[in-house]
This record gives sequence, structure tokens and C-alpha cells, in this order.
Amino acid sequence: MEFRQNETLREFDRLNRQIDGLYHEIAIARGLSDSAYGILRAMLVLGEGCTQTAVCRYACLNKQTVNSSVRRMIQDGLIELRQGEGREMRMHLTAQGERVMRERVLPVERAESEVFDEMPVEDQQAILRLVNRYLDSFRRKINELEETR
Repeated sequence: MEFRQNETLREFDRLNRQIDGLYHEIAIARGLSDSAYGILRAMLVLGEGCTQTAVCRYACLNKQTVNSSVRRMIQDGLIELRQGEGREMRMHLTAQGERVMRERVLPVERAESEVFDEMPVEDQQAILRLVNRYLDSFRRKINELEETR
């Protein structure tokens, strides 16, 4: 079977893997699983009392991963679930969770934000515009493939 990947796409894929790898290293160095770090990161951005559904959407994690990680984080004393409206459960940090967030997650997220803020606004917007265009086109191609199956 012969396949030749576009060199620029190969580099783009490599950079995406490096970003994922960096977040993995960050999580491990802070004594957290990738999913726990992603959940805490989402809670930092989304705010106290967010739902698991909101975390799934923000962090691009599947429901099963978030649910099992949340159960583990409850056991570890980092978060607790409180009743929301209807059947909805809202996630809240415990005192220990707040400490972990403040000491292990917040400094990294501030550093990433500072790095992005150091870039010219035009570059920030260009990154978003181009990656979104790529993602939309890729999704469209995958949908076309699925329709022909």
C-alpha cells in the first residue's frame, strides 16, 4: 500500500502530538492523570459548579472518561458533586481540590495564557482561523467518507 503524506501536514500532526505530550508531562509531574488534569483545567475555565457534560464539551473528553475520572477524583477528595436542577449534578472543588487547583493547575494555565498573550493579536487570530478551517474541512471529508460506506 502506498501513501505519501503532505510534509506540512506531517509537521502539523507532529506539533499536535507535542502539545498533547507536553500536557501529559505536565499532568504526570503534578501527580494527576491526563483526564484529571483536563477536568481541573475545564473547571478553572468554566467555573465552580459546572456539569460533567460541560467538561466533556470543553475538554473534548468522552463521557465515560470524565465519569470514571470524576469518581476517582471524588475518592481522592478533590471534588464533590452537588444536586443541580432536575437530575443534573454539579461539580465543586473541595478544600483539597482548591489547593491542588491553586498549586498545580493555575500556575500552568497562567503560563500558557501569558505565552499566548505575548503573541500579536493577528497571530492569535490566524492560528484560530486556520486550525478551524482545517478542522471544518477534515470533518466534511470524514462525513463524505462515512456517507459512501
